Amino acid sequence: MGMLKITVGNQVVMAKLLTDEAPETVQIIRSHLPIISRLNHSKICDNEVFFQVPFFIDKKENYRLPTIGDIGFWNIRQTICIWYDSMQPLGPTILFGKIVENLEGFKKEARQTWERQGTPIRIEMA
Repeated sequence: MGMLKITVGNQVVMAKLLTDEAPETVQIIRSHLPIISRLNHSKICDNEVFFQVPFFIDKKENYRLPTIGDIGFWNIRQTICIWYDSMQPLGPTILFGKIVENLEGFKKEARQTWERQGTPIRIEMA
């Protein structure tokens, strides 16, 4: 399965990689770890944060509507998106991970990003 360790602000969050549902996507993500970026809050889709990455993923594996705690890749803008609370998603996304530990801590940091864009985020293998 594999687990990601996500550090954002003062919080450490664990997420499982969806290797069965999106094996090629997970392989691409893993090959670029660690990823260090700046987290921004979506202004269109409530309760979503995202950050840009320097790669593309063309295959639409596990392409579906996100739910709370999902981690996905949106190729149009080369971004990794994380949905942390109830929302109306804009459409399906390539989903490759799911937060399984400390979603509440992630929510706290993500909500603060609405006012303070650019929160540092680091994603690495656990």
